Amino acid sequence: MIIEIKNLKKKFDKNLVLKDISLTIEKNKSTIILGRSGCGKSVLIKIIYQLFNYDSGSILYDNKSGVNIDKFSMLFQYGALFDSLKISENIAFTDYINNKTNFNKKVLSLMKDVGLEKSTFNRYPSEISGGMKKRAALARALYKNPKVIFLDEPTTGLDPINSDKINDLIIKIIKKRNITAVTITHDIKSAIKTGDNYYFIEDGIVRDKGECNKILKTKNKTFKTFISGGKY
Repeated sequence: MIIEIKNLKKKFDKNLVLKDISLTIEKNKSTIILGRSGCGKSVLIKIIYQLFNYDSGSILYDNKSGVNIDKFSMLFQYGALFDSLKISENIAFTDYINNKTNFNKKVLSLMKDVGLEKSTFNRYPSEISGGMKKRAALARALYKNPKVIFLDEPTTGLDPINSDKINDLIIKIIKKRNITAVTITHDIKSAIKTGDNYYFIEDGIVRDKGECNKILKTKNKTFKTFISGGKY
């Protein structure tokens, strides 16, 4: 799915969060939305997902103004697994809450895809590591075979080794399933590794854009400062 956003604006009370956002999320590519906390990137993702309305501008999904959000899925920042449910029940949550019982085979297949051992099938989130929780959350996001997957800070809370493993997994999943991926992050290393295209948002505006493998060659001074971790 291709998603085209033009002149998008969104405010909460008197606070104009998105001032004028225009960008294109290419089909079957990985688009990275970069920016500091509070820059508007999370609000943008929620608007694309139709969790929030917007004030003006336009969003087209495959050249249409409407979209079936069942084609979308989300990997939340901290996994958002349900502590009272087993890993298998978390992964198959959409079927589990509808009292369906024939999801075991699909769950095991997804667990294999994301590198989870069968031994975690009947475990609870409190019984597995942070990296394993992230894998389980990714499996849940893939359960309904989405056309577009949104990843909210996918490496947050992970050590460098597990971060690299999750990044490798994301790349493999996107290619294997031909998924359009949208990732919001402030992790430059992950952006370069997992992304095709990037947009850098600051103060509710797209300040820079380009190919992820050229991020470190940017000539945009604000983005350079962001990359270096400095203040501006």
